[in-house]
Amino acid sequence: MAGLYKKYSEQGFHIVGLECQGSTAAEISNMAKAKGVAYQLTTGGDLKGANVRGIPHGFLFGPDGKLVADDVPFSELEKKIKELLPEVAGAMAGPGPYKKLAPQAAQVKAGQGLGAVLKLLRTKVESKDAEEAAEAKMMLEALGGAAQAQLDRAVGMKESDPLGAIAKLDKLAVQFAGDEIAVKAKTETDALKKDPKVRKEIEAAGVFAQIEKAYDGLKPFLGEKNPKADGFVKLNQAAINNIVAGCQMIVQRYPETNVAKKAQEMMNQFK
Repeated sequence: MAGLYKKYSEQGFHIVGLECQGSTAAEISNMAKAKGVAYQLTTGGDLKGANVRGIPHGFLFGPDGKLVADDVPFSELEKKIKELLPEVAGAMAGPGPYKKLAPQAAQVKAGQGLGAVLKLLRTKVESKDAEEAAEAKMMLEALGGAAQAQLDRAVGMKESDPLGAIAKLDKLAVQFAGDEIAVKAKTETDALKKDPKVRKEIEAAGVFAQIEKAYDGLKPFLGEKNPKADGFVKLNQAAINNIVAGCQMIVQRYPETNVAKKAQEMMNQFK
């Protein structure tokens, strides 16, 4: 983990290690030094809504803050990180260094007005200042390539995860407003939202969001949220009954949707 952090931290990959066994700050600090750990560590860490029964247990979140993988095997972790990096604003400008175009690099890293930056870069590549032109070419290739990669990935998700595709396309349309990428993203989004199957997914997702909120609100028993523990079930029986009923309704009303699959998985936890 320390190696992955060192390799990808400058591109936007971060790690937060949540200590949960009562170690002291001194013990954690000593371990970190011995193992070469430079990422953030906590004492008494907790993650709301997490279902952790053993450690180590990891959660991988994307640049949008949404959960991408729950306890992904370490052998697959680097591959998933590399897939997500093109979406990290901090990595879109390319490696640099940028002197002449430092303000534009900072704007890209902030993830704002990227369409305007692309438009400017296309003029800067023709600059009579050789250094500025070279920087513009490098950033244009990096930013334009990242934008196209994100668009391709979002389009590739249309069948397997239409809601995820819409979220990514909407984000692209905002980030790259004023550029052709934004136009393409909006066109794809509009077409998806007109698809009857996708409209069912959207409707089902709205209902499931309320169920997830209720699920997150379940009270822990002896410090754990274990759906198989009798004490946990008894403590939350009324809420669990409502959650299961809601999931059953989604499965019946929106069959063959991705949301229905999630609802079924949630129900299965209480069987």
